[in-house]
Amino acid sequence: MVWLICEDQSLFFPQYGDSTVALPHLESLAEDGTIFEHMFSVSPVCAPSRSSLLTGVLPTRMGTHHMRAYQKREGLNPHTGLPFYSAPMPDGVRAFTEHMREAGVHCTNRGKEDYNFQTPPLAWDVSSRSAHWRSRPEGAPFFSVFNLFGSHESRVWERGNTAGGPTPDAVPVPPILPDLPDVRQDLAVNYGNLLVIDSLVGNVIQELKEDGLYDQTTILFSSDHGGPFPGFKRSASDAGLHVPLIIKWAEGVPHSERNDGLFSFLDLAPTALSHFRLPIPAALPGTPITPDAEGHPAVFGAADRFDSELTRQRTVRTQRWRMTRNHMPNPSLRLDIPYRRQMATMHAIDSLSGAGVEPWTTWALGDAPELELYDLSLDPWQLNNLAGQAAYAGLVDSLDALLNEVFAPNLDWGWVPESDMIVQFGSIGAP
Repeated sequence: MVWLICEDQSLFFPQYGDSTVALPHLESLAEDGTIFEHMFSVSPVCAPSRSSLLTGVLPTRMGTHHMRAYQKREGLNPHTGLPFYSAPMPDGVRAFTEHMREAGVHCTNRGKEDYNFQTPPLAWDVSSRSAHWRSRPEGAPFFSVFNLFGSHESRVWERGNTAGGPTPDAVPVPPILPDLPDVRQDLAVNYGNLLVIDSLVGNVIQELKEDGLYDQTTILFSSDHGGPFPGFKRSASDAGLHVPLIIKWAEGVPHSERNDGLFSFLDLAPTALSHFRLPIPAALPGTPITPDAEGHPAVFGAADRFDSELTRQRTVRTQRWRMTRNHMPNPSLRLDIPYRRQMATMHAIDSLSGAGVEPWTTWALGDAPELELYDLSLDPWQLNNLAGQAAYAGLVDSLDALLNEVFAPNLDWGWVPESDMIVQFGSIGAP
């Protein structure tokens, strides 16, 4: 099994109806597999999201929900003044690859860890920039992750237009972004970055074919969370959490072209374990993704501290509805993060808000509503908040019950101040 995980991408792909750029290698995977319509990350930022990739549990349950809580060095976090820390695994939870390695599966990870906790020493046979299934003992089964960095947020402002990429006037502008030249330029660069990603996917496909392994290998392609733009990344919304999922199955596996079920990153660890016919630990809430899997009635996500900006959003997504509770009065989109301000799109939005142009002034300066409810069948970009309408009171109550169950205080470290959380973890002591 091979996982191909790109960074910071929503549904900017031909397989999801966006024909801005052709991505032939991803198209070949789709032709041999299944396109999953509704796959969701559990966090709209990388390190918390990746903690769930390795463990199969929500970051809020592990204490990995704050962005950049752990780094491979001692000292104080400049964003918080608190020590860096590594959250311990909850009872019954391990890196899922540890189970596979014990069963003789050769596990490799290329390019990035960034799990927001110290990587368990037994998680990987090889984890490096050159890790590859070719390091396995002859004939051994393998699980290889390739992290594709070419579409990261930073690549939008670090790169110019990619050869073969679209011109700014040819890109669609999502309605949650202003249609301005700088925004179009950033969007064009991002589409060009997808061409880079597609070429990296092609390299892996070619190597599998060279080794005579392509037909028999299951290949999974996804992104760690939604797109790199304001209103996407760091937002507990569909734009921030809805990601592509394409699975190319091993030859001979019956499958449909598309699957409309609801799935979550919590399903990926069970999927890998099931692929190798290994038992799924009782502590993991997810279920294996198979060609005919029906998915879940609802999936969940959360957003907490981003660098120095503290927020707490808890969200539930069903086939038709998304409801989000904002537990702190932060703007849900405009977070004052220096890293984000390197993007021209952010400067363009700030100029509009500074000039009093709506909705950008409210977006930048207004508090997020305590409750948000959206009918995604009619309002996929979440522009019309229905939470205050009496007609939806019963729906709000039922979705709120789901949130309260999944994010109950005894299951959600987000209710504990970070300084107290570090003390309770006991790995560092009182700051």
